[in-house]
Amino acid sequence: MAAGRRKPTASHSARTQAHAGTRRARLWLLGAVVVTTLIVFAWFPGSSLLSQRASLAATEAELSSLHKQDAALAQEKKSLSDAGEIGRIAREQYQLVSPGQQAYEVLPPSGATSGGSPYTGDPGSRRPVAPTASAELPPGGLPTTTTVPPSRPASHPVHQTQAPAAPGLVSRMLQALEFWR
Repeated sequence: MAAGRRKPTASHSARTQAHAGTRRARLWLLGAVVVTTLIVFAWFPGSSLLSQRASLAATEAELSSLHKQDAALAQEKKSLSDAGEIGRIAREQYQLVSPGQQAYEVLPPSGATSGGSPYTGDPGSRRPVAPTASAELPPGGLPTTTTVPPSRPASHPVHQTQAPAAPGLVSRMLQALEFWR
């Protein structure tokens, strides 16, 4: 036998097999960890988490805005419990007076056109509104029909314009749902 090589003993082969079994177990464990990690990331994608965080930040901003509005409304409620404040608002916004008082409104000189009238809610200072029934009319106006008196001879052809045929069920439904466009 050569001096550099020894014959493997039974204990040495048992250790090698145990070591190989440990390596296999470690590989299986590593594989299981990798597969589990992939499943977890596939189940809970990171983009969904990021979008949830953005949504949460937007909701928190909206909540803080609502808290500010709530504080402003609480302050307004507190100020509206004062009779003097109620009287001031009634005089300024609604032109109301206390019993026994008289209200006077100073108007601009006659013939003067002022950009802002003293009372901006006056309907006479607004432009006329456009008619609303124009959207309900068919395009081109109302259909016209002509009648031919029976005394005409048949040699003179007369062109008649007939009313369009009644629209079908589907076109009437689409016209009724026109606001969806």
